[in-house]
Amino acid sequence: MDKIFVKIIFAAVSDKSILEPLLKVLDKKSVRFWGTKGTADYLKKKNFSATSVVSGFDFDGRVKSLDRETFNRILADRSKKRHLDELERSGVEPFDLVVVDLYKPDKKNFPESMDIGGQVLIRAAIKNYKNVAVAFDKSSLESLVRELVRNNRSTALDFRKTQAKKAAKFIADRARSESELSLL
Repeated sequence: MDKIFVKIIFAAVSDKSILEPLLKVLDKKSVRFWGTKGTADYLKKKNFSATSVVSGFDFDGRVKSLDRETFNRILADRSKKRHLDELERSGVEPFDLVVVDLYKPDKKNFPESMDIGGQVLIRAAIKNYKNVAVAFDKSSLESLVRELVRNNRSTALDFRKTQAKKAAKFIADRARSESELSLL
């Protein structure tokens, strides 16, 4: 599938302000968001449809559970009827876009301050770049906004592939920088 019209988005960002350029190019009436509670609440205040998919905070906030359906919606291969049928039986559609930024590790409180779930969400979108676009920082969001403006709120396969490559490098660089931090 070369072009995917962006209407169903997963978003989990610690810095909500990075969403502003994206929100300006989206149609509030046709876009729906799912994401973490804080991001969903922020999007609702901006008059977007948004649903929290966080099912709980365990172990003093160390585990912020995302449901299995979230990953099904990110990883569904639109070229496989079986995947689409399974989503339909669940009453959901695949995500068109995943927007996740990672919070910075606190050097004084590492590894406790590691962002685990955000990296997993980005990696899922990388794995399924043919079917879902990914944005993971301010620069990648700026590229996404340019793509959406250029393609009438759609993403092209070449763009999704380029973003996935950038995201993979971002995750690798992040792992490298975390490996250099002292463990407590």
